[in-house]
Amino acid sequence: MGVLATFTPQAAADAHSPWGYYGPVKGIKYKNRATIADSSRLYASTTAAKNGSGNVPSGYLGALARLYKGSTLCASNGYSYTSGPANSLSVPTLGKGCGKGTYHSYGVTKAYTGNGYKAVYTFKSPSVNHRSLTAGPAAPGHGTAPAWPKNAKGETYGSGLEATSPGNAPDLIRAYTTGGEVGYVKRAELEDEPAPASPREAVALQKRLAGADRRIAVYDTDGTTVLGDFVVRRAPASALTQGR
Repeated sequence: MGVLATFTPQAAADAHSPWGYYGPVKGIKYKNRATIADSSRLYASTTAAKNGSGNVPSGYLGALARLYKGSTLCASNGYSYTSGPANSLSVPTLGKGCGKGTYHSYGVTKAYTGNGYKAVYTFKSPSVNHRSLTAGPAAPGHGTAPAWPKNAKGETYGSGLEATSPGNAPDLIRAYTTGGEVGYVKRAELEDEPAPASPREAVALQKRLAGADRRIAVYDTDGTTVLGDFVVRRAPASALTQGR
């Protein structure tokens, strides 16, 4: 499988989730997985791929990566999309993690449906113990989402690591501020980005927003009190791996 662009840090400890299979979507079967790696830096990566040989057209594949320390969101990307015909797309988180601890990767991939995109979670990666450079056992499958607690406004809150699909994550997702304090980001704000309706739009979006970061608020459980901020990063083209 040839590589169009590469981002290949040499991991001292890394671990992959099992492949998750889904589709057909617009007649194409897909697979995805999450990777956690610890080398000169700690990062999560999400891979979206066609299940089989051959390429899908430009803009058919999308992915974002999310890095969790324990059950708290540490880093997240916006979606990246393939800029040319490709068999796979891998997207890493940026930055250096949130300090010593146990980390997982848990990402989301997208596939073009003919009328927008279908979003599908990966399986959770096994854990990696940052700074001890050891990988833990395989994580369980998606399971069942918990009954989320609610605040006074009726907003649910909890860990995005316990969500089983993009549609049943809590309204407030536990996350670290840039200063290291634990609070909650609003799912609507975390996911507030342009939604392409076609591969043409996805490719144009990728060119326009690659490398652009945005900041969102981190709240207390009341969903009102602001504790700090969280940076949603979008990987530059040089950080993406597209296989064909």
